[in-house]
Amino acid sequence: MAAGRAIDELASALVTVRHSDLDDRLIERAADCVLDVAGAAAAGRDASGVEAMQTALQGSMSSGPCRVWRSDLQMTSAAAATINAMAATALDIDDGHRMAAGHPGAAVITAAVAVAEERDASVEEFLVAVVLGYEASIRVALARQPAHYTSTVSGRWSGVGAAVAAGRLRGYSPEKMAQAILLSEQQAPRLSSAMLHGFAGSTVKEGIAWSVLTGLMSADLAAAGFLAYPDTFEQGELYDPNALIADLADFTAIDGLFFKPFACCRWIHAALDGLQEIMSTHSIAAHHLRAIEIATFRRAVELGNHVAPKTEMEAQFSIPFCLGAMAVGGAEALAPLDLSMLSDRGVRSVAEKTKVVFDDEMESAFPARAAAVTRVRYEGGYTEKRVDAPFGDPTNPMSRGDLQSKFRRLTRHTMDQRRQDEIITLMEHLHQLPSTSARQAFGLLQY
Repeated sequence: MAAGRAIDELASALVTVRHSDLDDRLIERAADCVLDVAGAAAAGRDASGVEAMQTALQGSMSSGPCRVWRSDLQMTSAAAATINAMAATALDIDDGHRMAAGHPGAAVITAAVAVAEERDASVEEFLVAVVLGYEASIRVALARQPAHYTSTVSGRWSGVGAAVAAGRLRGYSPEKMAQAILLSEQQAPRLSSAMLHGFAGSTVKEGIAWSVLTGLMSADLAAAGFLAYPDTFEQGELYDPNALIADLADFTAIDGLFFKPFACCRWIHAALDGLQEIMSTHSIAAHHLRAIEIATFRRAVELGNHVAPKTEMEAQFSIPFCLGAMAVGGAEALAPLDLSMLSDRGVRSVAEKTKVVFDDEMESAFPARAAAVTRVRYEGGYTEKRVDAPFGDPTNPMSRGDLQSKFRRLTRHTMDQRRQDEIITLMEHLHQLPSTSARQAFGLLQY
């Protein structure tokens, strides 16, 4: 490939950076991310889309050394990572990045775990690959030109992280890494109709799981000599090449993540935090609520927002329903979603009283902030609450302890406390086990 392209500079940096070049906090944050994705996957493993994905891939990719979590299956790295990613993203409680407007972790972590098993890589090699997978995918997302990329579908760029994690663990040259990134971008799922459906009602979700498959296959193709269009990131109408390589020695994209306490679209969380605080401060019960108005940005207004969702997927993208579930069942009703809420009359009553409206000020803040004003009329009064940074955002962060508590909530139905303690302890000290086999360490994820 010709010298001077942004993709070449990025690929060279990703290949040559060493563990010692990365700040300790980044390595520790990578382990936190593994715990968060593992919890999301444990909670989502039994979702219908996961079973369907597993059934489909077993027909063509059934034999391999990589484990499908919460099963006895061992498959190819691409198949295992794709199924695990489907589980991690099924309940919409996986991590995300505000400015990238999407979810990198479910793709990066599952790919890195599978390829680390395939290669029998060390924990140190694995953690570096995770940091760099986040770095590459988020850089690609941030370099997009908004006028061209109007969709916020994560699958368009999350597979880049899977390809980079694989390339790093397999020891790719800068040339092969560049091809892997280019191919994963060019062969990513486009999901052109997803935005028109408000993201609701489909197990396709944002195409994150499928992006893992295309990302890992792109990495394989690059290693085999398959060639991508070379100038994708030099096309000014598509990407800003300078943004792709800005501060290239600074591998801190993983610092900018948000983590989700509720199993629903992140764009709903500001409204949920607002309602939760209002009800707590004023001692309001669900039956005291008379009317709720949520003033927010256009993308949130255009979600499915079904008052009476029929499926868990529809519920994850409905502001009225999620507020109703919160009002009736508290925060626990959405961590993960209590499916009995789908038929709960009290939830339906609150949802029917909820109106979602567009607000210019909230729109101007997006995507830097996914803000909302929650306005509540209740028996005896009126109040409102603006939330700019819902709990879990980098400016209102979850601590490591918060992430561990979230993991316990998400896995309370799938593992006992002893196994929870083992996994939490492992992840807390993972960075202190650099030479340990990642395959051996992650045997616990089979629970």
